[in-house]
Amino acid sequence: MKLYGMAIKTGVMVMKNEKAWGTVYEDGHFTEDGWGEAIFAPIHDPKFCIKTTDVTYKDSPYIKELLTAKLVRVKRITKLFFGRIDEAQNI
Repeated sequence: MKLYGMAIKTGVMVMKNEKAWGTVYEDGHFTEDGWGEAIFAPIHDPKFCIKTTDVTYKDSPYIKELLTAKLVRVKRITKLFFGRIDEAQNI
């Protein structure tokens, strides 16, 4: 497998009990936020996300829940490989 590209994103996530806050359901008509796996959660810019409630809107029904969480500094590294699928086991 050949490494084709790599992206690194740093920032903060809202986390509680090893789960991260983000969109857990979306179908084009409806979106539901909640706790899910960190791999799928958005990484926020720490310049604009200073407290956990900064990830939602004013008077959101989620504010009480978000106040029980913490901001955690994170780094996500995404690597894109090119090659045959059977070679992917060796990464």
